[in-house]
Amino acid sequence: MAETCLGCHKFSFDYDETKLKRCSGCKKAYYCSEACQDNHWVFHKFDCQPDRINTADRLAMAVYEDMLPGHPQTCEDYGFDRAITPEAQSKLIGLYIGLIKILGIPPRTVHKWRIHGVLVDKIKETYNKVPEAARAEYYPWFLENEHIIALAGQPRTTDMMVRAWIFIEGSDSESREEIIAAIERKPKDVKDCFYLCAIILSKGYPDPAMDMWVDFGFASCTSEDEEKRLCARYYRLIEACTFKEFCDAYRDHRLLSLFRSKGLPVDDGRGHLGGLLGGDWKKSVWFLKQNVVQDPIAEGFGMAPAVMVDYGFFNCETDSERQQLRRAYKAFFDSPHGDPSALHEAAIKGNIHGYLSTVVQGLENPVFRRLMENPYPLPEYDDSD
Repeated sequence: MAETCLGCHKFSFDYDETKLKRCSGCKKAYYCSEACQDNHWVFHKFDCQPDRINTADRLAMAVYEDMLPGHPQTCEDYGFDRAITPEAQSKLIGLYIGLIKILGIPPRTVHKWRIHGVLVDKIKETYNKVPEAARAEYYPWFLENEHIIALAGQPRTTDMMVRAWIFIEGSDSESREEIIAAIERKPKDVKDCFYLCAIILSKGYPDPAMDMWVDFGFASCTSEDEEKRLCARYYRLIEACTFKEFCDAYRDHRLLSLFRSKGLPVDDGRGHLGGLLGGDWKKSVWFLKQNVVQDPIAEGFGMAPAVMVDYGFFNCETDSERQQLRRAYKAFFDSPHGDPSALHEAAIKGNIHGYLSTVVQGLENPVFRRLMENPYPLPEYDDSD
């Protein structure tokens, strides 16, 4: 019976069955070339050297299958059990896909980095060698959430999901998987509150890619220190109230009142936090900020239609123009003089360029005036006829 290359299954461009060579380890698998054997090693190692498998090998298999790892110890070693939301887990596997599959870091190297306690530093070192425009959105997310990997594998008295589950009066006898399944059956507002509690109890804070970054007011923060202070306030609040109180206040847009009722006033001098927590409707400027602070997502991908229209992205004819417009808004939000509410007012008056030019330098090019045009102000409706 003729053998077949286990790697390419006869689909290699220069496949020659007469040149097949047997794996020197297991003596069972055949390959048509060293390149084919190298490319398939991430899978073949499990059959050839099962006694030498480590969690980095399992991570690599998940990477090449474009799936989240299912092996519990792998999840613990590489941070997946700390990335509690689907968005965070997707970003984390994307980071490892870039590291292992695209940048070519072997699993054995990743394993050494982890056991020597330098995984975070080495990920930074590796990605920083890549041009910024080619890093995709996973690396900037990692820089905001490196604690997920830095704390991976460290002993914890209670898993964050279990701790949050106990906080909402769930049973501590249920597994993490049972807890997640139970939470996913809950209404959206309950799920939102649970995941925020899990993040806050783990001493983390929401990433801008998460809806809760806007919904729980973190978009109003102008610095990492402000985010940390807001996290600390939420930490004290969820320890001072019941989960039902917290959910009811979130659902009814009364979180600021709940803070005050528990003796935990929140500094909201600009009124932005109150605007985000106090009503169903949120100004499109906050979703603009959510999009542009994530580097380098842009290209209009995932941008709400209201943001596209209100802030001129529908005017962009090329990728370069989208990036130019996005950089201008990012410079605005990074500026200590950038007031999101004032930008919103300028947008509805059709004066984005006029206002933005008072905060951001370098907008003299006429292209910015064209890109920042929008349909506002809307003509007044005349019903006299």
